[in-house]
Amino acid sequence: MKTTFRVGAAVAACALLCGAAATAPRTPDHGATAGADSAGFALLELFTSEGCSSCPPADALLARLASEARRSGRRVYALSFHVDYWDRLGWKDRFSSAAFTRRQGDYARRFRLASLYTPQLVVNGAQEIVGSDAPRVEAALRAALASPARVPVAVAATASGLDGSVRCRVGKAPAGALLEVAWVDATSSSAPDAGENRGRALRHANVVRDLRGVRLDRPFDGTVGLSRPEARDGVVIAWVQEAGPGPVLGAAAADVGAK
Repeated sequence: MKTTFRVGAAVAACALLCGAAATAPRTPDHGATAGADSAGFALLELFTSEGCSSCPPADALLARLASEARRSGRRVYALSFHVDYWDRLGWKDRFSSAAFTRRQGDYARRFRLASLYTPQLVVNGAQEIVGSDAPRVEAALRAALASPARVPVAVAATASGLDGSVRCRVGKAPAGALLEVAWVDATSSSAPDAGENRGRALRHANVVRDLRGVRLDRPFDGTVGLSRPEARDGVVIAWVQEAGPGPVLGAAAADVGAK
């Protein structure tokens, strides 16, 4: 079941979601590194909310796909964006952000949708699907993995305390393209005591906690700073996307420990 909210001024276009920080490149002392190649990839953006009773099945599906990709080595990058328009209905989602609602609104205009809804999954910035529709999601995933990346992306991530540093290398991208870099919690959970999911134990995978953008006008080799709410295990995911937001052209990820 889809639950919808009308698109309006509250979801006006958003440029860089959280600002950007770029410094001279350096070689990380520790952390994980992910290389770039032209193989197929799938960037899965799930727009979800803890206040929506239709969302837990989509959250579970995203978690399963992320886990299967990790075991198989497939280049699947899962992102869980918690929107804030459900917060008024009794339960405030601690992961929600107005910036993520604006991002979903940008997609709604791109796909000519009459409303926002949850759970919604966007695959490689090119296709939107009900996030709990497993057959369609898996078909879109297979199609994405069969198409090669158009822009090479590589990341190396380190973290100390609440501060993260991400070395990004990006090949030539179209004018106006954006490098997006996200910190995601590997796993998260909540137990709502109000709202549509009252009394349920909710579990999430790859919840976006910080997102930075760098506008690209040439190949990029530099460092992007991120913040994480707690010093815990997580994943850094970086991708290049045409303006709009348009199609995603390439992506990479790196695991980061709790140090």
